[in-house]
Amino acid sequence: MNTHGISSTRRSASIARTVAVAAALTMGLTSFGLVAEAAAEPTTTTPSTSTPSLGSTTDATDEDTGAPADDNAGTIDARGPGQAPGAVYANRDLPRGRMVAGSASGNDFTYWSTGADGKAHLSSGVLMVPAGRAPAGGWPVVAWAHGSRGIADKCAPSERPTKDDTTELSRWLGRGYAVVSTDYAGVGTPGTPQYYDLEATARNIVDAVSAARDVTDNLSRSWAVVGEGQGAAAAITLARLAPKLQPRNSLDFKGAAATSIPAEFGALLANLGPSSASIPSGLAADALYTLSAIRNVNPKLDVDSLLTDTGKKWMAKAANECITEFRKNVDGLAIGSLFAKPVSGNTELTNLLTEATDLPSRGFVKPVLMTQSLQDTSVVVPLSLKYLNEARADRKVQARTYLTLDAAQSAKLSDNDIRAFIAKILK
Repeated sequence: MNTHGISSTRRSASIARTVAVAAALTMGLTSFGLVAEAAAEPTTTTPSTSTPSLGSTTDATDEDTGAPADDNAGTIDARGPGQAPGAVYANRDLPRGRMVAGSASGNDFTYWSTGADGKAHLSSGVLMVPAGRAPAGGWPVVAWAHGSRGIADKCAPSERPTKDDTTELSRWLGRGYAVVSTDYAGVGTPGTPQYYDLEATARNIVDAVSAARDVTDNLSRSWAVVGEGQGAAAAITLARLAPKLQPRNSLDFKGAAATSIPAEFGALLANLGPSSASIPSGLAADALYTLSAIRNVNPKLDVDSLLTDTGKKWMAKAANECITEFRKNVDGLAIGSLFAKPVSGNTELTNLLTEATDLPSRGFVKPVLMTQSLQDTSVVVPLSLKYLNEARADRKVQARTYLTLDAAQSAKLSDNDIRAFIAKILK
């Protein structure tokens, strides 16, 4: 659904103009009604018996080999016994070497969720619990919704976490929360990733938290989500949909915090074509991961018809390389050289992008904090600020922006605000 109420064609034209003048707009960011501000100091199982296709058994390495399946081997047309969303399929103790600082115990588990196609999919994730005695009612849960890490099985953060992942998990453990992080269905499990679909990603997160409460008996019903990038979009979606998606008798969603907001992402992709200039490496990586995933999961959309031979080679790279290497490789890439035709010419594809990636800007049922650095190179900042300005009209939304000397300072201020917000909603 197009929550912004304008056509894809009109919006793509607007996006083109916005991207072209993004640098010039930096000096006029306050015209969106958002003033950069410093942050205030914070206050302080039993496995299912159903039999799926086997997931990847390849050990994670630093070499980029292998690719996601090009079919839907991990999907089930009709749910069998034990395949309900959130049902645990497999569970094992997390090896000590894979636990992060601040964790007393951990689990590596696989569970059932629902994909963009409405079918049952397996997803994997990790649970870590802090040291000490759980409070009455159990440890409150923070779900970490990570950004793009790659779509190959070897890129699953449960097996190959980035520095950002380990830092974030350790940070929340140190604050007295159990942490749950999903790999998203199709990454490290059978089938093709469908992470580009926000509702499917949101379901993967909810079902991971539900499964985690079956894995251990010391977790609270109360939980919140913290997301960045792709995960930020899913977190925002959860602030609207989680009460509908979660099992009411076992989970109590309290709210969402999101940073690095990928606003108008689908329209940005729809605007790509032979005349496109270079774009920031983080945005380029997300764009190619998304198109590569769609290309694999839905051949009928004929993404290849839009691509040059160079573009097809980059789609293969996107299917194989994890984020750290891929971002380096796409830095400075002439993105227009990948396209033989404008993406906007494929109406079925652009409609899918709009429906799957549009962020809700109203109708939130739980509190949501949105933070955005004005120096963020992973998003088009003017579009993010425009979105924040629209979303904050909803009384459930708080927005914070940061203009600082460097990205590290912005990240610290954002974390301070998010820490205070989570402490308030999970108190």
